[in-house]
Amino acid sequence: MHSESEPRYEIRAVSRLTGVTPVTLRAWERRYGAVTTMRSGSGSRRLYTQEDVQRLSLIKSLVDLGHPVSHVASLSTDELNRRLEQDMMVRAQRPQVGQSPVRVGAFGPRVAAALNAGPSQRGLDLVTVHTERDACRRLPAGTEIDTLVVEYTGVHEDTRDEVLALMGEAGASRALVVYDFGNIASVASLRAPPLGAMRGPVEADELARACIAVSAPVRDARRPDVLPEVSGDIPRRAFSQARLNRLRETATAIGCECPHHLATLVDQLYAFEDYSVQCESRNADDARLHAYLHESTARSRVIIEEALESLVRFEGLED
Repeated sequence: MHSESEPRYEIRAVSRLTGVTPVTLRAWERRYGAVTTMRSGSGSRRLYTQEDVQRLSLIKSLVDLGHPVSHVASLSTDELNRRLEQDMMVRAQRPQVGQSPVRVGAFGPRVAAALNAGPSQRGLDLVTVHTERDACRRLPAGTEIDTLVVEYTGVHEDTRDEVLALMGEAGASRALVVYDFGNIASVASLRAPPLGAMRGPVEADELARACIAVSAPVRDARRPDVLPEVSGDIPRRAFSQARLNRLRETATAIGCECPHHLATLVDQLYAFEDYSVQCESRNADDARLHAYLHESTARSRVIIEEALESLVRFEGLED
């Protein structure tokens, strides 16, 4: 049960916090039940809770690590957290063949103290360590950093945007946020790539493992480009809905139910074509796949239509 006073987020805010596009957020909800959103008073806008933002951030992180969204969207939030922790631990411990040490810039009094206390630096190259967070805005020219480690006492909804800006100024491609306090949504937003987050205080070895895990190459989850090009040439449908309905109720002279079965099959193929068109327009990520499925189904459907027409003529069902 959610309190009426609990913060609610509109889809654009959730997209910014999680790094997931609004189109994909709607698809995850509609197709996989990743979250169940509320609606605004007018019913026109989706409203997300802090727990929703946390779930979506965890799902995004796991998808970026190569897990199919269809496999992780149904997991509980606790299961998502455990799965992500396990994956990050494996990434931190798995040696990357030919991988250079991660160039780290750390900024904040406690992370500086931890790293200066003689950490296990295997896999790390500590480029610079500073007690002030804003020092990352004033790095000497030529400083090269892969991962930015920044310390925050409290994190808020705009912290993700601030960290991304700091990354840009420091020339880093990843960032690890060490924090003390923050609400669920704010912390979750810091766990969506290219960021990572861990609650302080932390030991040097923990920091080193987290830096390696955040900076490890993400497995390319994109599917191979094996789909043929589509022409967009969709054959016209040979049967009206009314005609198919009549044929489903028609029996041949010998009581054969083939007209019924073929008419039902054609009707189902029509329905799947309509479904594929809807997916093309609603899910930009899978548009090409569904365009291919639509065209392939239409071409296959023509064969069944021709078989049904031949049966109609042979049996004289529409004399």
